[in-house]
Amino acid sequence: MKFTLPQNAFQGGQPVQISLPDRWRAKYFPLPGDSKPALTSSDIQARLNNPIGMPPLSQLARGKKQVLILFDDITRGTPTQPMAESVLDILLSSGVKKENIEFLCALGTHGAHSRQDHVEKLGEAIVNSYPVYNHNCYENNVCIGQTKRGFDVSINQEFLKSDLRIGLGAITPHTMNGYGGGGKILFPGIASIETIARNHTTATEFLQQNHLNSSKMTGNLAMKGMREEIEEMTRMAGPFFKADCLYNSNLELIDLYAGDPIQEYYAAIPAAQAAYGISPITDMDIVIVNANAKASEATIATGFGAMALRPGGDVVVVDLTRRGQTTHYLFGSFGAHTHGRMMGAMPAARPEVGRYLFWMPYRDLGAAHWFGELDKQVYTNTWEETLALLEEKYPQGARVAVISDGTLAYYRTQ
Repeated sequence: MKFTLPQNAFQGGQPVQISLPDRWRAKYFPLPGDSKPALTSSDIQARLNNPIGMPPLSQLARGKKQVLILFDDITRGTPTQPMAESVLDILLSSGVKKENIEFLCALGTHGAHSRQDHVEKLGEAIVNSYPVYNHNCYENNVCIGQTKRGFDVSINQEFLKSDLRIGLGAITPHTMNGYGGGGKILFPGIASIETIARNHTTATEFLQQNHLNSSKMTGNLAMKGMREEIEEMTRMAGPFFKADCLYNSNLELIDLYAGDPIQEYYAAIPAAQAAYGISPITDMDIVIVNANAKASEATIATGFGAMALRPGGDVVVVDLTRRGQTTHYLFGSFGAHTHGRMMGAMPAARPEVGRYLFWMPYRDLGAAHWFGELDKQVYTNTWEETLALLEEKYPQGARVAVISDGTLAYYRTQ
């Protein structure tokens, strides 16, 4: 049996093929959205000019003197370039001067982009023509008030100084928020680390108090504490125009919702559920889970795959990115004895997992704590090496699930 797994196209990845013994019972789980065609530039512009809860972008742009375009970072597979190109076409044709447009990468507490990272998200032409900046969660953030829970809300000063603010992102399943998108491009995207930490604490406390596994809450709107707080803070930040796409495992833009960041978010959720939801998988000996769209956050795929195992089964994570795992100033490790302030807030122990096998030739051992118990982790350089370890444990046969993208999928409950 052979299966083809997509690899992150923005990072130069090419699909890879894996083989499994015929005596094993294996089933492939693609994303439903993979069957949808990509939107054309005309489709994208039409969605931008027919927004939800706001005037068309072309109308909003008239007379504006300073336009800021936010975009999510390289840890997301969002096909930002076609959205950015369409937005620029509308802005320029509406009379906005080119020199009055700038881009800001909404990094949250992730590490800063290089120029090449910006190019992978926006394309060479945009990066050569417009200033593109990184958000700094430690500096240049202004307090705009307090939440109902009583903590300060601080946001990037450049956002506040712009008279037209546009966000480009995606609606995808998220472990702490149900789905990403909407106001998340502001919080945590361009907030201070103190504000981000307090908002993430809302999520971790909800999980701990309700004895929930964050992976099991992926794609679940019952995970609402963090999201409701994000919506509260988004309203405090003032109006901005948000465009959120849906995309498939080939990182093609297959749908787009735009307008008010909260209204368009909820309008997009049914389509997101249809695009990313797969049937529940249980009692597998082996789960082969591809880390594709969010290859630099392979912990998402690891947790997603673990949920489908029988006790003692093996998770096999396919992660071939040369980029390694993202720097995360909140949850990351910065030495054997030093780490971000919330690293311990997310329990990594998964007693149901026998082994974590990582087909990860470009491994990032400084991020190994993200993946689960260190004594269960095994790293390989080739698929042949990985398969040999599996065949040694399962010489007679095995029940196997192959998941096309464990960083985008969620398990449907209905």
